[in-house]
Amino acid sequence: MADPITIEERRPRVGDWYLVAALAIGSAVFAALYDAGGFWPFEVPLWMACTASVAVALPLPWRRLHPSVTAWLISAIYVTAQFLGAMEPGVSQIALFMGTYAIGAWQSDRRSAFLSRLLLCVAIFASLIVGAVIELSNLGSLTVLQYAANSGITVLINIIFFGGAWLFGDRAWNQRLLLAELRRANNEVRRQGRQLADQALDLERVRIARELHDGVAHHIAGVSIHAAAARRSMERNPDRARESLGIIESSTRETVEELRTLVHTLRDSGSPTAPTTDGAGNPGLGDLPELFDNARRNGQRLEFRTLGEPRPLTPIMELSVYRVIQESLTNCHRYAGADAEVEVRLRYCDAELEVEVSDARRRTASTGHLPETDADATVSHHAPGQETGSAASVGTGLGIIGMRERMSALGGTLEAGPKSRGGWLVRARLPYPLRSGNRSGTVDATDTPDPSGDPAVDAASARTPDELAPAEVSP
Repeated sequence: MADPITIEERRPRVGDWYLVAALAIGSAVFAALYDAGGFWPFEVPLWMACTASVAVALPLPWRRLHPSVTAWLISAIYVTAQFLGAMEPGVSQIALFMGTYAIGAWQSDRRSAFLSRLLLCVAIFASLIVGAVIELSNLGSLTVLQYAANSGITVLINIIFFGGAWLFGDRAWNQRLLLAELRRANNEVRRQGRQLADQALDLERVRIARELHDGVAHHIAGVSIHAAAARRSMERNPDRARESLGIIESSTRETVEELRTLVHTLRDSGSPTAPTTDGAGNPGLGDLPELFDNARRNGQRLEFRTLGEPRPLTPIMELSVYRVIQESLTNCHRYAGADAEVEVRLRYCDAELEVEVSDARRRTASTGHLPETDADATVSHHAPGQETGSAASVGTGLGIIGMRERMSALGGTLEAGPKSRGGWLVRARLPYPLRSGNRSGTVDATDTPDPSGDPAVDAASARTPDELAPAEVSP
């Protein structure tokens, strides 16, 4: 057991010397009164009795640092002075009590504390027996029965005296143990509180980064692409440039609205930070048509299908699905190009919602090469996360990480990887909330079309991009 008392708590204090002075003066005053009144005649001069009173109190300042030594020293001085007839019997007993009490209250080794007090009590009672035998030869007018009664009273008083010092000392030690445990618990609570606060800040940073990446970055990526297209077609195709500028204007307005919503959320002191918020005021499945319209205005050829009977989802689940689709469309536009054929499917299965977003680049009939337009001339044709020489096409992989975090927070999974015949597939699976249960009307696997028209897609998309073999990606 760890010592609940520090060395600083055990060292002598200024107050201890005030205690010694008070006990010494009090004992000397009582000794003078006893001597003057003849109530307790001393067998030595008064100054020797006063000296014994001071000596019995002197070791007390070290009672916390060396409790057993202090108690034994006080007891030895007291018993010796008593046999010499030089000990004042009143105030000096306070020092004797405090010495015995200190063993129980301050001795760290509890086995040593028990043995030390036991031996001390045995020694004290042995001295009482010796004193009783010595006085037995000088009974005076007392009968043997009276003397035995007086001796019995003395023994009972000493039992109460030392028993009380023993019990109170143990109680003080147990209280110190409890106090030390409470301090440790309090420190642990504070440490965990700081840790939870740090985790809350980290969660808030992740949430802000995720919202910025999934929302604002989606619009900024479109602005970048159409700005490049407008610059390239400004002279030779003004109508195309004006169309791109109109899309840029619309995207910037949406970006401002996204930023306003995010700032409002951050300034709201009651805004939750955990990924289990209710999603009130955030986009959901009902906002997908508007998202698809924006994608089509940006030049994407997009097909959306819902398979199975729709199930009720929580707002945060709808927000997560929306963000996965939004990020996937952004990646399709950025890496596959504006002319890529994109297919989005919501498949309501027995126990989970499956979301698939896949893209496939069209090849020209004459050359078999991928067509290139002004809008996608600045975009390299590679998978998300791969670097190129163009700053606009550098992928950081944060989008896929953010999507996986969203799905993982709700008990779902997300897989992303290249398809064997070209293109990219993102597949997310999200279990229904408990209230949805397992109902009929789900989609059979045979009713689900292959997003790439190739059975190899399922094998490729069932793993993360890091796990996909290079051979699975067609040149």
